Amino acid sequence: MNALIANKLAMMMSSMWLFWVLSIFILIAGLIEPPKDPYTFVMFVISAGFQAIALPVLAFVSNIQSDKQMKLIQDNHNMLMKMVNESHDKLMAEIQKQQSD
Repeated sequence: MNALIANKLAMMMSSMWLFWVLSIFILIAGLIEPPKDPYTFVMFVISAGFQAIALPVLAFVSNIQSDKQMKLIQDNHNMLMKMVNESHDKLMAEIQKQQSD
């Protein structure tokens, strides 16, 4: 049950929908109470920009990259299995030929 909940939460937290929702909330919060001095502006940008916006984007991109890596691994596996099967067939044909002689 924990793994299912964690998986669902991870997918939600790494979606671009979360990025857009957080971006709108941050924009609204900045308009309601704009930063008053450079320090609060920097703190607002760091907390909003890096924690609320960048993390979902990084997780989303990470998921895309992992999908690409998985496809590459699967393609390599399929190619290798094809080569192994061809080698096996050739070896078996050679063994049968030697046994029939």
